[in-house]
Amino acid sequence: MTGEWVIDAFGARWSLGTGSLTAAEGERLRQLWSRCRVADASTGDDGVLPFPVSTGNPYAVSRAVTLASLRRRRGSAVLLHAVGLSEGDRAVALVGASGAGKSTAAATLGRHFGYVSDETVAVEPDGRVSPYPKPVSVVTDPRAPWDKHELSPDELGLREVTGTAYLRGVAVLERDPAHEVPELVEVPLVDGLLAVIAQSSALPLVERPLHRLAALVSESGGPFVLRYREIGDCVEIVRDLLAGSTDRERTPWTSTPGAPLPVRSRLAPGSGPRAPRDVGGIGPGMQVERAPWVDAVHGEGGTLVLVGESQVRLGPVGEVVWDRADRPLTVAEAQAAVVKALGTHPDAERLVTEGVAAMLASGVLRLSR
Repeated sequence: MTGEWVIDAFGARWSLGTGSLTAAEGERLRQLWSRCRVADASTGDDGVLPFPVSTGNPYAVSRAVTLASLRRRRGSAVLLHAVGLSEGDRAVALVGASGAGKSTAAATLGRHFGYVSDETVAVEPDGRVSPYPKPVSVVTDPRAPWDKHELSPDELGLREVTGTAYLRGVAVLERDPAHEVPELVEVPLVDGLLAVIAQSSALPLVERPLHRLAALVSESGGPFVLRYREIGDCVEIVRDLLAGSTDRERTPWTSTPGAPLPVRSRLAPGSGPRAPRDVGGIGPGMQVERAPWVDAVHGEGGTLVLVGESQVRLGPVGEVVWDRADRPLTVAEAQAAVVKALGTHPDAERLVTEGVAAMLASGVLRLSR
């Protein structure tokens, strides 16, 4: 690879340094990353950082570029581990864990729709998707799933993205060999949020993270789960999603903002809520209140509260207690509030006491000072 070679990885620009590679290795990287190249950019441009390439293994380069770019974009975009596809000004993200078949989905569906990425979908604050048409990582030996082969989008015949696209749908991939007819299934908001959060990077560093993610996953009538046996059978479903055929209103949701995490936070292990001190027996006169939280969303499936980097799901009892705990309240007052909101129950006292104990343990409540 000769001359300036700058690539854009979902908004992070790098100048690839390949001086330690052979001519053949450099040429292969040029072919693989041709869709990500910024032809009019050079090493000295603002925002372009050096990226020395020390290995001729294309998959190792791909992983290194992705991880370095995730570190650069953390906090400034919603980062989803997903397949990105587009049609005109609409894009969708098909979210999946490692081993969920994202590369197969990208290689198959990308022949029908614009190929955004097989790995990372970055959503900017205005909803715009920053493309990452990297080489597709393909498992060649099922016995060694970590040893992947890289193929360029051109070699696979994937369509190019045309123009700017905005995220208009999110679906969680769920492959089931017994599911003969593919279907796009609506799921409750909180269920969808939990599934997507598990496949995101540094979400707590984004401004109003749960609010923003809820707005994204509820686009076009979502959140959705895409259940299928073979991804090739899902072309028309994805086409409908991109065409807006699924667009409809879902049950409204609300959110309660908290205190944002510092952008400099490393989200290191242990940076979430600390375990509460031993509270002993929980009596009716014990006072509790909300612990500091980042964001909360209330909708289908309950309430989801982000405490540090941990998500806490609240059911009906927890929702009532958390709502009232915006100021100190006793356990007895919490019990009365739950009975007033949900009705009488022979075990109300025990259920609320156990609920308060669980909320203290999860870090969503704390003892009042």
